[in-house]
Amino acid sequence: MKLNYTVKAMKIKSEWFDEMGRKKNVYQKITYKGLFLYFQLYKFRLHNQENEHTFMTSISMLRKETGYTSNEVFDLLKKLKAAKVINLENVSRWEYLLDIDKNVRDKDILMITATDAYSLTDYERKEDEGFYIYIPLDLFTKYEKAGLNEKYYALYCLIKKWSNNPEDKMWMSISKMANRLGFDKDYVNQMIYTLNRNYFLSSYRKKRKGEQGFNFEHYILDNGKSDKIEKFVSEHKANMDKLIKRVDKKKKSKKSTNIEDEMEIIEVTDENDKLAFGKRNGETINLKRQLIADNELDEIEKLFG
Repeated sequence: MKLNYTVKAMKIKSEWFDEMGRKKNVYQKITYKGLFLYFQLYKFRLHNQENEHTFMTSISMLRKETGYTSNEVFDLLKKLKAAKVINLENVSRWEYLLDIDKNVRDKDILMITATDAYSLTDYERKEDEGFYIYIPLDLFTKYEKAGLNEKYYALYCLIKKWSNNPEDKMWMSISKMANRLGFDKDYVNQMIYTLNRNYFLSSYRKKRKGEQGFNFEHYILDNGKSDKIEKFVSEHKANMDKLIKRVDKKKKSKKSTNIEDEMEIIEVTDENDKLAFGKRNGETINLKRQLIADNELDEIEKLFG
């Protein structure tokens, strides 16, 4: 029996996906599997605790929710703790979770707390907080029902991180997405198509002003509520259907498909591209600093000149 998430949504730190140069960010330390395991903890959350991110579970129960082996879950928990994302409150040494034959004691109860988490009830950014990524766990349930694997959770986070702007859209090529996530480019190409096909993502391309080539724009569905889904689909269904039809036609004729070549071309407007991210709550300076830290020189030039 699969369990439900105990909360509808949560948020994680945007910096988990920052580019750190030679230093690994949190996502790179825990991998997409560790991120997926972290989300599964919220199926075991205990309410009314001093730390609202408190979980009671076991490696065996986590194994059932993730489909990973006991050894994989054990290793991923170690990665999460090493990245300072969680803490095991009732286990002080990892060897205590191994029996005399060095097998994982997967039935032992674990008390776990998230140590790098934001409030579950307040989704507004506070002055002393950094940027965050909104995680709609009720939407991820729909991902699961649609047969999407754990890599899609990581892709959602990356797209949502770079959609933190007044237009709620992300500009990034598929090759750059693949590089950021550590995935194969062809696989991400298929992921973008699959998200569009399931009406979870709407992808466009726009001609660059005075240049050859295109910029890519992705709008991600970021809420699992019925009214929000209906609004998103009503706004983008025509575009998603066009993309699906084009790709399916190529697949039927057994032609190789680059999803970016099939995206609908939208007209270049006269609006000032430098305001693409805009100024929200005095965050423009912080955004520029973040782009510099991420070595996003092309984004800096486009947004700030």
